[in-house]
Amino acid sequence: MHSPSYKTQRTGSHHPKGVFRETVESLLIAIGIALVIRAGVVYPFKIPTGSMEGSLLVGDHILCNKFVYGIRTPDWIGIPYTKIGFFVPFTRTPGFRQPARGDVVVFKYPRDLSEYYVKRCIAVSGDTVAIRNKVTYVNGRPFPNAPNTQFIDSRVYPPGAQQRDIFPPGAGNAHNYGPVRIPSPGDTFRFTDTNRSRWVEWFQLIMYEGGRIDLSYRGQAIRLSADNIDRWQTAIRMYPIISFRINDRPLNGFVYTVRYRQYFMMGDNRDNSLDSRFWGFVPDRLVVGEALMVYWSWNDDVPFYRLLEKVRWRRLLNLIR
Repeated sequence: MHSPSYKTQRTGSHHPKGVFRETVESLLIAIGIALVIRAGVVYPFKIPTGSMEGSLLVGDHILCNKFVYGIRTPDWIGIPYTKIGFFVPFTRTPGFRQPARGDVVVFKYPRDLSEYYVKRCIAVSGDTVAIRNKVTYVNGRPFPNAPNTQFIDSRVYPPGAQQRDIFPPGAGNAHNYGPVRIPSPGDTFRFTDTNRSRWVEWFQLIMYEGGRIDLSYRGQAIRLSADNIDRWQTAIRMYPIISFRINDRPLNGFVYTVRYRQYFMMGDNRDNSLDSRFWGFVPDRLVVGEALMVYWSWNDDVPFYRLLEKVRWRRLLNLIR
């Protein structure tokens, strides 16, 4: 007769623990699903600068479709929202398609892989880009501007004027640029003393593709990297070809073959965008996904106590075109 009460007491004593365990398990499963979705399907990204105005505004929070170009596995393990961690090998699954002209693309900034950029793809491997009086041409034809493309500076740098920070060196300026051909997988670069003017361009592409460029002279060694890129030109002029090595191979007579599809990216706010005109092409290995939609938008210039005005309600759930 005591057995029923014993069972009731036993069940009751374990019930709170069972509920707690189920809650924790459900929470962990939900977090796991969210992480899988974030890693494989969508990536949340906040627009930090005005380089894409007026298509995307500072304070827009967007979703990036990682699935369409192929899922890129994580290449960094560490503490979120810090630079404490390390890089690991990664791979990419087959996608439905490759980035195309006109796509708004999220990618890792080639000169700092901890940063993410969003720009519009203007040209792809094999295309030739030129800009004449702020009009962009791809393969000799005007590139159609996005509906919200804007030019905020009435000045135009004249043809022939060379900007020091333009890429590749000697390509002109931001308003009169090129023509520049976007390299394709299979293109080869043969390094000789007679083509040193191309070395900066080629070294950078190799670095962006994950290659190593080392300089060793009279017992001193240095790795050419994004941190010292402003000194590459001087080093190329000063040191003999036998002083350079790419992936531990001597540069003298070395032939490099381009591995990845390359993209030329530009911001829709053409006069206020740090893009491929200044730091070069984006290899496919650094592409994260296609910008999909604005899911939230804060106006950072509005104080928080005016909450209803701070939220840009009309931008919520807008598709990015």
